[in-house]
Amino acid sequence: MKSRRIILTILCAIISTTLYAQKLSLGYLYPAGGQVGTTVVIEAGGLNINKATKVLFNHPGITADIEPVKESAAAKRKRRRLNDQSSPQLADRVKLTIKIDSTVPCAMYDLRLQGPSGVSNMLPFEVASYPNFVENKRASERNPNIVPSLPAVLCGYVTPGGVDRFRFEGCAGQTIVATVKARQLVPYIADAVPGWFQPVLKIVDSDGREVAYSDDYHHNVDPVIITTLPKDDNYTIIIHDAIYRGREDFNYRIHLGQIPFVTGRYPAYGTVGKSVKQRITGVNLGTTTAKVKVRKAGYNQITFTNDIGTSDAVSFYALPKGVKHIQGKEGAMLNIGTAISDSLTTTSRIKRYRISAQMREPIIVELIGRRNGSRIDAVMRLRDGYGKVVAKADDKEDPMQGMMTFHADPVLKYTPKRTEVMILEVEDLYQGYGEDYHYLLRRHSQLPSFNAFVSPANITVPAGGTSTFRVDITGKVKRPANLIVEGLPKGFTTSSLNLLAGRRWNVSITAPKDATVERFPIEVNLEYATKDSRATAKVVPVDNMMQAFYYTHYIQAAELALDVTQPSPYRMSVDFDVENEVPFAFSNEHIPIKIIVDKDPGFNDPIELVMGVKHRVFTLDPVTILPEEREKIIYLKLNHTALERFKGRKNPPFWQMNIVGTVKGEITKQGKRTFQNAKYREMTPYFILRLMK
Repeated sequence: MKSRRIILTILCAIISTTLYAQKLSLGYLYPAGGQVGTTVVIEAGGLNINKATKVLFNHPGITADIEPVKESAAAKRKRRRLNDQSSPQLADRVKLTIKIDSTVPCAMYDLRLQGPSGVSNMLPFEVASYPNFVENKRASERNPNIVPSLPAVLCGYVTPGGVDRFRFEGCAGQTIVATVKARQLVPYIADAVPGWFQPVLKIVDSDGREVAYSDDYHHNVDPVIITTLPKDDNYTIIIHDAIYRGREDFNYRIHLGQIPFVTGRYPAYGTVGKSVKQRITGVNLGTTTAKVKVRKAGYNQITFTNDIGTSDAVSFYALPKGVKHIQGKEGAMLNIGTAISDSLTTTSRIKRYRISAQMREPIIVELIGRRNGSRIDAVMRLRDGYGKVVAKADDKEDPMQGMMTFHADPVLKYTPKRTEVMILEVEDLYQGYGEDYHYLLRRHSQLPSFNAFVSPANITVPAGGTSTFRVDITGKVKRPANLIVEGLPKGFTTSSLNLLAGRRWNVSITAPKDATVERFPIEVNLEYATKDSRATAKVVPVDNMMQAFYYTHYIQAAELALDVTQPSPYRMSVDFDVENEVPFAFSNEHIPIKIIVDKDPGFNDPIELVMGVKHRVFTLDPVTILPEEREKIIYLKLNHTALERFKGRKNPPFWQMNIVGTVKGEITKQGKRTFQNAKYREMTPYFILRLMK
C-alpha cells in the first residue's frame, strides 16, 4: 500500500510540474556562498529560473545582479545526458553577481529568485570569513585541485561516481579543521535516496596513507575532521557521496585550515536578555570563555570570532522572561513556570529531580536536548513515592524542526492518582554521558495541541487575479477556527478563511485590477476556540521540501510575503458569493457551476478548464472557453460509488474546490520527459461544495 502511495506521489509531482511549469523552481547554488566584504559570481540552477529578474535576500547588506546563461539546445543536451542522474528540475541556469557588504555577519541567509510570474523557493547562501576556492572539474587523482593558501572554503559538486580532491601544504603539529556544508545547502532532494547528499570526507598524505576520516559529525550528516598533522607534507582532502551519486545539487563547501571550531559551549541554555558566561571547548580558539546574550526566545545559533575568522554555529536555547531557570542542580524541584538545565555528567549516567504532584492534576514535562545540539537521546521516567515507574517517555516528533529526520527529545505526560512528591529520571538511551549530553527540562500546565504552517512562504498573485496558499495543521485544533490574514493592501479579498476540518486547508487571495506590482509582507494567524474563550496562534511561514519521493518537511522561512505581479490578460470568477456553500444532493448527477471570464481587449486564446483540487467524488470532462465566450457553465460529475460512504452521516461532508483556466504555451522536451508549459494560468477563488442530508 505504501509503495502505491509513493508512486501516486511521484505522478502528482510530475503533473504538478506540468501544471505549474511557469513558476520558478530553484535547485542549487554554486558556489553556495562567498566571503564577507567581497563580490562573488555564482551559478544558480533550476526550472524556469532563466525568467528571473531579481534576487531576494533576507539581509539588506547582500545584493545581486542577475544574468541568464546563454546555452544552445545542443550544449544543453550534451551537458544533460540521458544516462546520468540529471533532473529536468535543474535544466535552466542563471549567473548571479552577488555583493556582500563588510558589515554582514557570517551566517546562512535565504536566497530567492523573483520573476514576472512570482518568487521561487528558498535556498541557503553562506557568508563566510574565508575566500572561495572553486574546483576545476578537469582535476583528477593524479592532478588534483591545488589550494594555494589556507584558510579557504573549497567549493564544488560531485558527479555520478565522482571523487573530488584538493591538495594543500601542511606542517607537523598544525591542528587542521575541515568542516563540510552539504546537506545544509540543499536540505532535501526529492529524487534521491537517502534524500540528501551524504558526504564522506578524508585526508591522506603524499603516500596515500589515511590521516583522518569522517562520514558525519555526531548526529549531523555533514562530516567534520579535526586532526593534528603528523609531518610536513602535501596532503589531499577527498570528498564523495557515500554511495557515489552525483549531480549539480550534490554541492558542498569545505571550510579548511587552522580555523576556529567550537565543539561545545556550556551552559547551552539561558534567558532572553540575560548575559551568560560560557566555557568554550574546541580548537584554534585562543580562549576558553565567552559571553552570550540573545534577544530571541527559543533556538538561537551563535558563533565565535577571533583574528582567524568565525567558527561554526553552535545552538543556544533561551527561555522567555519570567521563567525561573535553575542550572545544574540535581534533586531540584521542577514546578510549573520553572526550568532546569543540566548535563549527564554523573558516573551513574542518570539524573533525578523532584516533582510535586497533585491528585488528578496532569504532569507535563518537556525535554529539550537534541533540538539544541546536544548528543543526548533522552529517556524520561516518572516514579511515584514507592519507587514504581508510572510513566515513561521517549522520542516525540517536533514538526517545527524541519531539518530533523530523527526526533530524540521526549515529552512526558501523566495524571497522578494521589498527592505526593514524585521523582523524574533522565538518562541517555545508549548510556552516553558527559557535558555535551546536556538538556533542559520544562514543566507545563499544558502544551499547544497543534502547529500551523503556511506555504509557500512567498505567495504570488497577478494584479486582478487570484492565487492560493495552504495551511497545514499538525495535531488537533478545536473548532470553530478561522484564519486571519493581516497586512493585505486595500482592495484585496480572501476566501475560505473558515477552517472547517482536516489537516490541510486551502485559502485564496484575489487582487484588484489596479493593484500595485510590489512585494508586501503579510502575516497569517489562526483564531480558535479554547475551553473558556478564544485564542490566536501565529501560522509559521515555511517552504515545503520533499525527501526521497515521499516525505515532506516544513523548512521555516524568514518571512511571509505577497508578491503582486503584472496582470494576466484574463481573470476568472464564479457567479455566486464564494462565502456561501454550494449544496448538492446524493441524487444529483452533476453540479452546474457558472464560470465568468473577464478578458482584456484583443485576447482571443482558448482557455482550458480543469478542477484545481482533485477528488474521487467529482470529475470534470474537458472544457474549453472559446475566444468569443465570456462565461461558461461547467458540470462537475458526481461519482456515486465514492459518495456511498458519506451517505447518512450526521454531519454532512464538504469539499473545497476551485477551477483553473490554462492557456497552453510551448512544449519542451527535457530528457525523456515532455512538458506542456503554461502561457497563462488563472483560477477562481475557493468555494465549498456540501452534500445535503
